[in-house]
Amino acid sequence: MLKKIKYFIIIILGLSVAILAYYISLDSKYTVQRERLIKAPANLVYQQIADLKNWPKWAPWKDKDSLMRFEFEQSTNKEGDYMRFIDNDGQPQKLTNITLKPDSLIVQSLSGGDQSQELEWHLKSTQNGVKVICKISGELQPIQRLFHPDMNQLIGPFLTRGLELMDRSVHKDMNKHEMHIMNTVDLSDTYYIYQSAACRLDSLMRQLDKALPAVIIYALKNQVETTGKPIVIYNKRDEQNNSVIFSAAVPTREKIIPSDSHILTGKLPGGLYLKIKYQGPYKYLPEAWKQTKSFINSNANLVEDTTREPFEEYAVGHTKSLNPADWITYLYIPVIEIKPKEIDIQ
Repeated sequence: MLKKIKYFIIIILGLSVAILAYYISLDSKYTVQRERLIKAPANLVYQQIADLKNWPKWAPWKDKDSLMRFEFEQSTNKEGDYMRFIDNDGQPQKLTNITLKPDSLIVQSLSGGDQSQELEWHLKSTQNGVKVICKISGELQPIQRLFHPDMNQLIGPFLTRGLELMDRSVHKDMNKHEMHIMNTVDLSDTYYIYQSAACRLDSLMRQLDKALPAVIIYALKNQVETTGKPIVIYNKRDEQNNSVIFSAAVPTREKIIPSDSHILTGKLPGGLYLKIKYQGPYKYLPEAWKQTKSFINSNANLVEDTTREPFEEYAVGHTKSLNPADWITYLYIPVIEIKPKEIDIQ
């Protein structure tokens, strides 16, 4: 009997030693990494992460709790700024900006209860967008070392989902657009230098990217005094057949006789124009044109003047902001104002 007890004790001790050895072999520290290519400028992705007020748009915690609430301080985009929230397990959490290097590196601390983690975001610009590398590191509590040894499987899907939601949020912000019909304006005759071309309407912006810089560069090199933002004049716009003839132009103070045979001079006739403010990506401009035409057609006091050509003015473009949602374009449609007839009351 004693012999059996002795063997039993030896077995128990052996198992204990084996478990202890296994426990000691478990690394208490962990690092999990995921990455994603987001087709957007680095500064827009940077803002999504570094400005904590943007986190509710894409934070993966909201997948399980859409009503999750975040509490912010007055400042949310500087080193030392933080936000608080209750996670899906009911634990209070605090996310703090530790290191911010615009468009390249963000280091944050996520702390709650007796545990803290470090989030490290690396942004690397490429020809196709920005590669976002997210690392999360921390140290397991003693009991966690036994039950959650593979943190890569536990946290990895969470990081992957967060990057996916961030990608959606960035593109949703980039696609915001709106138009506002302002009023009619009476413009004076304006000289301009330009290049003309014909193309399909759906390739217009690609053609403008070639023609408009050539005109701007000519004006700069030859010290031409300009009087406004770059414009595109629609010599013929045929939406039904998806074709357009346009002039990429820059307004000038006086008539210029260009020395370059590829650059021409013209005169934009003055008169009454309906002015529309459009803000957003250029790909939604055709919709703005359709809404403007519908407005004129439904307005009894206005008729489009087909003897003059409509044009667009690019007030804010990619040279001032990489976010297409910030781009501002003014549409000018020549119109004739029809005054209501006076009724003679006898």
